[in-house]
Amino acid sequence: MRAGPTGRRPVGRPGHVHHPRHARPAGWVNRSYYGWLAGSTLSVLGDTALFFALGWAATGIGPRVAALVLTGFTLPRAVLLLLGGVLGDRIGPRRLLLACTAIVGSCCFLLAVAVGVRGVSAELLLTTSVVVGTVDAFALPAAGVLPRLFVPDDQLPRAMALRTSATQLITLAGGPISGLLVATVGLVGALLLDGLTFAVQFVVLLMLRPPYDVTPQRDRRSVVRDAVDGLRVAVGDPVLRMILAVVALVAAFVLPVTSLCVPLLARSHGWEAKQAGFVVAGNLAGGLLVTVLVARFGTFTRAELTGGLGCLLAALGIASLALAPSVPAAVGATLTQGVGIGLFTSHLAPLFVRSTPRSHLTRLQSLLSLAQTVPLIASTNLLATLDIHHALALTATATALAGAILLKLKPSGTRVIGTCKQA
Repeated sequence: MRAGPTGRRPVGRPGHVHHPRHARPAGWVNRSYYGWLAGSTLSVLGDTALFFALGWAATGIGPRVAALVLTGFTLPRAVLLLLGGVLGDRIGPRRLLLACTAIVGSCCFLLAVAVGVRGVSAELLLTTSVVVGTVDAFALPAAGVLPRLFVPDDQLPRAMALRTSATQLITLAGGPISGLLVATVGLVGALLLDGLTFAVQFVVLLMLRPPYDVTPQRDRRSVVRDAVDGLRVAVGDPVLRMILAVVALVAAFVLPVTSLCVPLLARSHGWEAKQAGFVVAGNLAGGLLVTVLVARFGTFTRAELTGGLGCLLAALGIASLALAPSVPAAVGATLTQGVGIGLFTSHLAPLFVRSTPRSHLTRLQSLLSLAQTVPLIASTNLLATLDIHHALALTATATALAGAILLKLKPSGTRVIGTCKQA
C-alpha cells in the first residue's frame, strides 16, 4: 500500500485514527511534541550513564563477562520484541510506554540498593542487563512511533531528526559525565540517576495527549496471529524489507563498537574511564552534527544513496579507530564514524516509519528493533573472542558491505523522503 497524495496512508478501519480536524491547534502540537521530547531525552542521560557503567564494570572482570552482560541485555529484547509490538498496537503506544517507564524506573532504584549492599559482581551486572533488556522489549517499539503521533507525516523526517539531535546532545554530554560518574559513585550512582530520569519521563508523558494518537485495537486475535501479520506486512513491502535487512547488518557490527570495542581498546592502551568516555562522545558528536542539519534543512531525496555513503564513511572511521595511537586520534575516528551512521539513520529511519501502516505501527517498529537485536547477540560474542584490532577490522568490513548494498539499490520511487536538495 502506497502513501496517498498527502503522505498519509489510507486508514483500513474507520475510527482507528483521530482525524486531524479533531486535533489541537498547530502551536499546541508543537508544544506537546517538545514536551515529550524533553522528557524522553532526559532519560537518555540516565541510560547513557548506566550502559557505560555496566560496560566498564563488566570489562574490568573480563571480556567474556562483558559479552555475557551485553547478551543479557539483547537476548530478552530479541525474545520479547514481537510481543511488545503486538501489545503496543492493542493498548496504544503511549499507554504501553507509561507502564514500561514506571517499571524500569522502579527496578533501577531496587537494583541500586542491591548493588550498594552486595557490591559489584557478574551476577548483579547480568541481572541489571536482563531487567533493562526485558522492559526495553516493550518500550522500544512504542517510543519509536511516538513522533508520528505528535506531528503530521510531512514533518516526520525533521521531527525524528530533532529527536535524534536532542538525544545525541544529551548522550554527548553523558559520555564524559558517565566516565566521571563511574569514577566517583560507580554503578550505584548510575542506577539512581537512571531511575530519577525515568520518573521525570513518566510524569511528562502522563500529562501529554498526542493529537494524532491511534485508538487501541478492539479485535483481540491471538498474539501469534498478530505477530505473523506484522511479519507479512514487512516482508511484502520492498522498502520495509530492504531497510530491515540492511539495518540488521549495520547494527550487528556497529553497535558493539562503542559498547564493547571502545572499552576493550581503552584498556589495551591503558586509558582511563573518562578518556574512554570522550572516545564514545566523538561518535555522538558526529551523529549530532548530521541530525542537527537534517532537522534544519531536511533530508536528501535519495535515501538509499545517502545511507550507503554514510555506511562507507562509518567504515572508514572504524578502521581508523583500530589504528588510533592516542585518545585524540580515537576521538577523530569515532567522530567520522558518527557522521556516517548519522547519515544512514537520519535517512532510512523516517522512510521506515512513513512506510508503515498506522494499524501496524508498533509491530513493525518491534521488527526494526528485532533486526538490530538478534544479529547483535551473535556478533557481540564473536567480537569478544577476537583480538581488539581484528574485531574492529571485521566491523569496518561489514559496515562497508552494508554501504555497498545500499549503493546498488534502485531509487524507492514515490516514497523518497527528501524535503530539500541538501542537508
